[in-house]
Amino acid sequence: MYAASSSPVAVGKDVLLDGRLALFHKREGWLAVADLHFGYELSQRAAGNLFPFWGMQTIEKRLEELLRDYSPAHLIVVGDLVHDCAAVHEARRLIKQLSRYCNVLLIAGNHDHELSPVVGLVDSWKTKRFHFHHGHRALDRSDRVQIIGHYHPAGTMADGAGLRLKLPAFVQEGNRWMLPAFSPWSSGTDFTPDQQSRVWLCSPQGIFRLEAN
Repeated sequence: MYAASSSPVAVGKDVLLDGRLALFHKREGWLAVADLHFGYELSQRAAGNLFPFWGMQTIEKRLEELLRDYSPAHLIVVGDLVHDCAAVHEARRLIKQLSRYCNVLLIAGNHDHELSPVVGLVDSWKTKRFHFHHGHRALDRSDRVQIIGHYHPAGTMADGAGLRLKLPAFVQEGNRWMLPAFSPWSSGTDFTPDQQSRVWLCSPQGIFRLEAN
């Protein structure tokens, strides 16, 4: 069963989920995205695979649209800004472009080790209620809601007649919230809601909540 909305959905106090794969806090003024894997096409081309560049173009366009629409004080990239070292210089150009809109905060992910000499990375970032980190390392117990990436959550809708549609998902498991992968190349890992979790399927046309069986 599904509950649908064509507008951003409130998923917590003052927190909106946008179907363009971003989370926005109205009072704290941050916009969070994760797992851009920017430059995946460059990595594939370096390996001899002819991938089109539309992924990088759509990532940049979508980010700029979100920044214009929400005017946040901070853009938080919750890890894996790039896929590998092939995109380091393109990522620096992207950050410079996005910094025209607001402060850009880069949290280190497991794909970002080549970025350290080029752009500033932090292991985590905290506000009064939230703790942002990529999620690929064990973390001491936190009294804040953890907002992470890394897992590339997704969910699947079915119509009962054999048609299935898989979409990126935002997952809330108690004190741990998992952001969808911002990369258009990510197929995602299926998550199924239960009585203790919520799974929101995201698309630019709408947000669908998967109901627990």
